[in-house]
Amino acid sequence: MSTHKHIDLICIAVTLVTLLITVLFMNGEKLGIEKVIDEDLEVYEKTEYFTANDQNGTWSEKGATKITLGGDKAKVRGRGAYAYQGSVVIKNAGYYVIEGTLSDGSVIVDTYRSSKVWIRFNGAHISCSDDAALIVEQAEKVFVTLAGGSDNSITSGASISQDAAEAGRDGAVFARDDLTINGSGALTVNGGYKHGIVANDDLVICGSTLTVTAVKDALRTNDSLRIRDAKITVRAGDDGLTADSEDGYIYIESGIFDLDCEDKVLKSPGLITVAGGTFTVNGEEETFSVYRP
Repeated sequence: MSTHKHIDLICIAVTLVTLLITVLFMNGEKLGIEKVIDEDLEVYEKTEYFTANDQNGTWSEKGATKITLGGDKAKVRGRGAYAYQGSVVIKNAGYYVIEGTLSDGSVIVDTYRSSKVWIRFNGAHISCSDDAALIVEQAEKVFVTLAGGSDNSITSGASISQDAAEAGRDGAVFARDDLTINGSGALTVNGGYKHGIVANDDLVICGSTLTVTAVKDALRTNDSLRIRDAKITVRAGDDGLTADSEDGYIYIESGIFDLDCEDKVLKSPGLITVAGGTFTVNGEEETFSVYRP
């Protein structure tokens, strides 16, 4: 058979495969093909407040990169992360387990914009005297899981460096993208400069025990703050739980809350919904349903 005929057959085959893929794409659900939807994508039109990943605090550590903190240094076993000048940098999507103490440095997530990162704290204590101690510079979404039975802490100093100030990192935890905190362990956050936990996009808390002390706001997010089955203690010099943008909102499904704040306890220009939970506010028991300060 001539080369010309071979090319003709290849072109016909490619055309048929393209037509088949198009038919399957347009009629997949009718043919019984299940559509795979990534609910954690920022562009996904959310119908639920909490995704499956938000609620999964027991993911497997098999194949995860192990990061052991030791004072002013860290040991990394596995791929996707490295120690640098007293800090730890996570550069790739994937799973990471962190334990030990970092005396004056940060854990920094700086991956591709489409990357999802899972970090399990298992007795991790991270302090930084002049910057955020946990920084998410770029990712699609980061999940911080608190290992069952573990106590963890994140602490920032009373002042920050010029670089941190110019970058706008004003919390002990600072995330430019979506951040989820889950798992059954405990995390103490000490915001010595301004805020405790800051997320530029969405902040989700599921099932964790969280204690946050901050000079200003305890939990501060732009887009949304969503909480389920958490135990949260707040000591704030300004506001407690805030969602700042015009379209921002707060949704609390359940949990136990002890909130002591100098100003607003719950603050958002959008809707604040409290579907359930037990609240102690500035030492007094409170009951909320739908609340707007």
